[in-house]
Amino acid sequence: MDADLEDMDEIEKLVAEDDDSEEMMQVCPVCGSPDLYYETGGVEGLYHCKYCDYIGSFIIDANEEMARMIRKEYDSEARNTA
Repeated sequence: MDADLEDMDEIEKLVAEDDDSEEMMQVCPVCGSPDLYYETGGVEGLYHCKYCDYIGSFIIDANEEMARMIRKEYDSEARNTA
């Protein structure tokens, strides 16, 4: 039982270290692009994506791997609908 607790402590340490080392960026929830700007000067709290024209208040804080996965999914869906 003690070995399991030690393993959990190690996992928690690795996760904490991994979270600290990852650089997070704000990306579009539709296409994963980091090319966002505030719509109407940020007064309304809306973001506009330059790549897919998404407009909304919801954005994702993602690391590079997560953004890449969102872009891959978006590109895959775009090819299937064309």
